[in-house]
Amino acid sequence: MKVQLLVSKWCPTCPQAERIWTEAAHKVPMEFEILDVADRKGREVVSRLRIRTVPAVVVDDVLKMVGAQPLPDVLKLLGA
Repeated sequence: MKVQLLVSKWCPTCPQAERIWTEAAHKVPMEFEILDVADRKGREVVSRLRIRTVPAVVVDDVLKMVGAQPLPDVLKLLGA
C-alpha cells in the first residue's frame, strides 16, 4: 500500500496530520511519503487528482481523505 500525505508549509493543521500519519506508518506496513504541494512531486499529485485542500491523503493513487483525522480513524482507513 502506497500512502502519500500532501501538506503545505502555510497549513496550520498539516503538522498534526504529519505526526498522526507518521505514527500510523510505524504501526501499519505501508510505503509512506509526505509531499509538500509547493514541490514538483507534490504539485504533480495535486494536479492529477485535482486536490484543493491540505492536508490530503492519497492511498494507491486515490484521494481518500482531507483534513487531520484522529489516529483511530487513520488506522481504520488503513484496515488496522
